[in-house]
Amino acid sequence: MRSSSQDSALVPHLWLNNPVAAGTSAYYPAIMIECKLTFRSLRATYHHSEERIYTAWYPENDLPINWDEPIISLAPGTKFSSIPLSDLPKQTGNFLFTASRLAEMQDELISSLVRKEKFSLLYNPVFKIYSTPGQTRDEFLDKVSEIALTEMEPELRDLMRKVELKLEQVRESQERKGRKDPLPEPNLLKNIEQRSEIFTSKTRLTSMFLNSAKRALKPKISRGSVDTSLDKINFELNETLRHIEQEANEEVNQLWEIFLERSQQCDKFDIGLQHQNIQVLRRAILWLAY
Repeated sequence: MRSSSQDSALVPHLWLNNPVAAGTSAYYPAIMIECKLTFRSLRATYHHSEERIYTAWYPENDLPINWDEPIISLAPGTKFSSIPLSDLPKQTGNFLFTASRLAEMQDELISSLVRKEKFSLLYNPVFKIYSTPGQTRDEFLDKVSEIALTEMEPELRDLMRKVELKLEQVRESQERKGRKDPLPEPNLLKNIEQRSEIFTSKTRLTSMFLNSAKRALKPKISRGSVDTSLDKINFELNETLRHIEQEANEEVNQLWEIFLERSQQCDKFDIGLQHQNIQVLRRAILWLAY
């Protein structure tokens, strides 16, 4: 095992700071590189840093290293020892434990990270909203839905005013004809509520929309509490009210479709790495008991 050259003195050798498991026969050399990765995106105005530890078996001679197959998962902050914790022998072989060889394998890791490593966010292209680290898809959709509702509330209020104006015109017409009893209030959201039950996977979004729609379309004109069954109203008035209700429900349904279309768009947005955004914190030969 060629590890006694002057150059090898510049290469730290580490062991995991935990007991050696029973049944192991020797220490095998690996390379360990601890990095700080910084993902930046001007488009998403996003900046996120995290530390990671990468490991791979140390190749003999000048054979290529395989960074695609990590041999052990180590969390940042893992404790290491500068001396072995058991008297197990080291695996022999033609290993080039030199600083130049370590630097060469480090460069290969960095090139691999630049090519392959991505940090993924969720993205809504309608409102140009990006998720935050750790945010689930449901949490992100909730956030988008709130913004979608805020933008659609003026349209709901306009619809409310149109319906109220039509109902008031009908009331005034009936009063001129001598009618004293108040008109029934149409159930403007009946159709959309029934329809929304079909979309069970969209319950959360639908519920948010309906709650907002109910607030906007809540009737504000009330003139008493009497029996308001439609069968007590003449046919012409009955048809007029049905027509108003149908038009209102159709418009609410259209708004509901727009709301779902806008709020459900959820694309994947990947942020890659640049060489300058990879900082090597530590590198060493890591001896693992197997």
